[in-house]
Amino acid sequence: MSWLSRINSTLNRLQVGSGRVEVLHCAHDEYLLDNRPHRHTYFEVCLVGRHGSGTFHQPHGDADLQPGTLFVARPGVVHSITNSATPLMELYWVAFGWTAEERLPKTDGERAMRAFVESPLTVASDQFNLLMLWEALRATASGPWSIGSQDQTSALLKAILLGIAQSLSPIEPLELADGQTRHVRIASTQAVRYIEDNLNRALSLEEIAAHVSMSTRQLTRLFSTFAGTSPAQYVRVTRLDRAGALLARTQLPIKEISHQVGFSDVQYFTRCFTAHFGVSPGAYRQGERNGEVVHRPGMLL
Repeated sequence: MSWLSRINSTLNRLQVGSGRVEVLHCAHDEYLLDNRPHRHTYFEVCLVGRHGSGTFHQPHGDADLQPGTLFVARPGVVHSITNSATPLMELYWVAFGWTAEERLPKTDGERAMRAFVESPLTVASDQFNLLMLWEALRATASGPWSIGSQDQTSALLKAILLGIAQSLSPIEPLELADGQTRHVRIASTQAVRYIEDNLNRALSLEEIAAHVSMSTRQLTRLFSTFAGTSPAQYVRVTRLDRAGALLARTQLPIKEISHQVGFSDVQYFTRCFTAHFGVSPGAYRQGERNGEVVHRPGMLL
């Protein structure tokens, strides 16, 4: 059994704090051929290995690829990869989904994953530490398989995912005096619970800040640090994630779900949901795709 087959047949779910990474597949190509424009419904993060160069084409602009370049194709974004030299690029990549529980992140790793999901960053250069982790994963999964091997590979893959999140997230550390830490964490929990308890109606930044006795500026900084996003974006994503859960777990009409998560206009809700998940609410409920080119697990089209 190859090292990739070993990993893909044994690892499919990794817990990070209260969140969960659904690993769809890991892959490697020693000499990657050019691929045509395509998109998919999950995150696919690629790392150029020891040789090759080329271009990552995406709507926000092309990016140069060199050994050690890390880049992400986010859900719903049309993209392609072309080579510009020989030998062709070596490429490692992992495809995954991320699910977060509806509460404050429990760990730094979970905060990093949440920040990655909302980050506008798509490319990071000189990621040779991540390349060494990939090579360690490859060596471990290629060797004799014995007691403890699966846990080793799981730990290495989690380290790769967290390294990806760190490299592609614009998180700025917040320096807190020891005496402030407990107060800030309590305020964070209160703010998140207040949002989750009031998703069925409009919520303003001023209202949330007043509930936790903070200024709007303090609240914005708090969310940037502990959730990796703005309060407004956190509210929006939480609404849509709640809607996704209701679509998957209930048979409530889509209009009713849109109202339950705070959207008075079902058409606007549908546009926001489709932009967030890459499929319409109806298709999401049915597990369907929208007919566009969808990237298949284990392959670069």
